[in-house]
Amino acid sequence: MPTFAASILNSSSDSLTISLSGRVTSDNAGKAEEEIAALRTQSPKGKLVLDVENTEYLSSAGLRVIMRLCKVEGSLRIVNASPEVYDVFEMTGLTEIMEVRRAMRHLSVEGCELLGSGANGDVYRLAKDEMIKVFRPTLSLDDIEDERRVSRQVFVLGVPCAIPFDTVRCGDCYGTVYEALDAKTIAECVRENPKTLRRYAVDSARLLKELHAIEVPEGALPPADRTHHSRLDMLTNDFSADELAVMHGLLRSLPAMSRFVHNDYHVKNVMDSKGQLMLIDLGDAGAGNPLLDVIHTYFICNMMGSGIRDHDKDEMSFVGLTYGELDEFWAAFLPTYCGSEERAARLDDLLEPWGWLLYLSSSMSHPRLPQQYHAPYAALMRERVLARTDEMRERAEEMSALCG
Repeated sequence: MPTFAASILNSSSDSLTISLSGRVTSDNAGKAEEEIAALRTQSPKGKLVLDVENTEYLSSAGLRVIMRLCKVEGSLRIVNASPEVYDVFEMTGLTEIMEVRRAMRHLSVEGCELLGSGANGDVYRLAKDEMIKVFRPTLSLDDIEDERRVSRQVFVLGVPCAIPFDTVRCGDCYGTVYEALDAKTIAECVRENPKTLRRYAVDSARLLKELHAIEVPEGALPPADRTHHSRLDMLTNDFSADELAVMHGLLRSLPAMSRFVHNDYHVKNVMDSKGQLMLIDLGDAGAGNPLLDVIHTYFICNMMGSGIRDHDKDEMSFVGLTYGELDEFWAAFLPTYCGSEERAARLDDLLEPWGWLLYLSSSMSHPRLPQQYHAPYAALMRERVLARTDEMRERAEEMSALCG
C-alpha cells in the first residue's frame, strides 16, 4: 500500500495545522480520512489547515476526502502545495471553493545589502530589480499575506508604488519580494541637499492630495481606520473599557468616506525615483477619510519624541530629519495640501488633540515601547484627548471639510 502519514504541525485556539505526507490514492484514502479525523478530535477548535508540502500525489479519491473535509469544516485552507499538487487543485476547480496556497520559495539574505529597517521588518536588496522585506517573527503569515494583497491592490488603483511579487520563506521568518526602486527617500534627499526641503514638502503635499482623490471601490481595500481601532484594542491594561469606548467613538465620528488613505505618510515612506515620488510601506493602507493621513503626518512632524521629554530642534528624529527641519516641512506641506494659508492655519489649530490620539495609541501599542512609558503616556491621553472629546466631535466635520 502506498505510504501515507498525517501529523499535527501546530495547534492553537485559532487553527489546527495537519501535515499530509506521501501519496493519497484509492488504496489508502479511507485510512487517510480516518487519520485526519482522529487528529482533528485532539484539537477541535479553530480553522483546519492542511500542509501538503510533503504530499507527492493526490488521486481523485484523495480529492474527495478533502472535499468532504471542506463540507464538514465549513472552510478549509491548503498550504505549501507544490506546483504539481497545486495544478491538481486548480484543474479540478477546488481553488474556487477553498483557499489553496502554493509552496513558498526559500531565499537567503546573507550578504545582501540592508536598505532599511522599520517596526515590522528589514528590507534587503536581492538583485538590481528586486528587494525583499523580511518580517519580524511576531507577525503572522496571515498578516504578511494581507499586507501583500493590500500592496497589490494599491498598485492596481494607480498609486505610484513598488510592485509586490510573492511571499517567501527567509530562514525562520517570512518575507515579501518587491520591485526594487531606483530611488531615495525624501529624508535621504534632504540630508544630501537641505535646500530641497521646501520643494519636497510641496511636492509630497500635492501627491497626497492627488492620492486622496482616488475613490476606492467597495471591498477593494480594508477600512483605513482598522489600524487605529486595533491599536486601541491592545491598551486594555492602560485604560478602562469606558475610556477605550470613547476613543473608538472619536475615530468613528470622522465623516465616512472611501478615499485612498496611506496611514503612514512621512518622509521615510515617500521616495524620489528619478523625479517621480513613489510610496512604500503600504501595509496599513485602506479606504476611508483622508483626514487620517493628515493627522498622521501632523504628529510625525510636530509630536514625535515629545510629551515625555523635550527635544532640540537640531536633534535627529526617527524619520531622518531634525525636529527643526520637520517644523519647516510641515509649514510648507499643510498650506499646499489645504490650498491656502488661511485654511491651513485653521486646520492646524484643530489637529492637536487628534494628533495626540493617534500618536499615543500608536506608541503605547508598539511592543518595543518600554513599560515605564505607559503610565505617563496614559496620563497624557487623558489630559490631551479624553478631556477634549466634546470639542473633537464638534470639529470633526469642519476638519474634514478643510482637508477637502
